[in-house]
Amino acid sequence: WAYAAASSGTDAGPGEQAATVAPCPERQLRASGLNASEAQPLFSLANGERVGLVSNTATKCLVRSLGSRFAGETCATAAEIAEGHATSVGDECASTGKNLMEITGLAPEGVLSVRLISSDGTSRSTSVLSGAFRFDGTNPVAGGPYPTGVEWLGSDAGRVGTAGLPVNGDQFCEPTS
Repeated sequence: WAYAAASSGTDAGPGEQAATVAPCPERQLRASGLNASEAQPLFSLANGERVGLVSNTATKCLVRSLGSRFAGETCATAAEIAEGHATSVGDECASTGKNLMEITGLAPEGVLSVRLISSDGTSRSTSVLSGAFRFDGTNPVAGGPYPTGVEWLGSDAGRVGTAGLPVNGDQFCEPTS
């Protein structure tokens, strides 16, 4: 089983949009007049999913695929991206024994790097590629630090903004062993 959460620009709080299966594959893409097959490849995740970007003048979408199978989407307008509504957290909940966790998202215009902030105050950074970012890792251990949000950094490494993640600390899968 896999767990995924995404914030898609509604007024719901963190974790309130969590789902184990998307209700209608490619619904956000179709609503924006976009097609998953037109996504330009960006990067691959540790779980083997490929992530691409497709956009128009109003909306950007990250599209995940595994082989030829559609695996998910995160779509948002520029305003929604700036508000932090374009970040997804996916973890494997020990289905493979690897407890992999990936955090992907879209960054506001002008952001060059993203810092992932953890509950213990530590952080790690990654570069923004074509407006997108990713963090690969493993699920937090019970009682240990967990990711809480992202901080967007501009060209001078100064903070452009911050956003919480669409899950809370107690909503991450915990390794079973």
